[in-house]
Amino acid sequence: MPTPAKPARLQLLQGNPAKKNVDKLKRRAEQEEKMKMSADHVIPPSWLNDTAKKEFKRLADLLLSVELINDADVGHLALYCDAYSQYLSFKRQVKSKGMWVDGKPNPFILRMKDAAAQMRSFASDLGLSPSARARLAINLEGDNDDDEDF
Repeated sequence: MPTPAKPARLQLLQGNPAKKNVDKLKRRAEQEEKMKMSADHVIPPSWLNDTAKKEFKRLADLLLSVELINDADVGHLALYCDAYSQYLSFKRQVKSKGMWVDGKPNPFILRMKDAAAQMRSFASDLGLSPSARARLAINLEGDNDDDEDF
């Protein structure tokens, strides 16, 4: 399955790991800027529980500060936060009942694994993985150094 397209701005910030033509990426980033959507309504949907809403607000603030999300991304971020909340709920079940229930593995362990997989998938799409943040930080620092050379 092919990798989904990343925004050109994100690719440039990550140091162009796909080794695409930088001029084409910059032109694409300009086109994406023209298509930029509002970020005025990035609020947690009402169907999220309190834990998920709290995580939504926390992440939305972080992602909005670097302009990586907008109103169109609310659903995607909400699904990540819902999986996060489910993971914590399943974790509490495992903690209260133990790793084994009636001589069998606790079924909530498998549910935790599924929620974690969903979180990893959504986190990757949203640029939330630790390695993505490290690449962004390194490349942002590198971009500042390049500006001084000109």
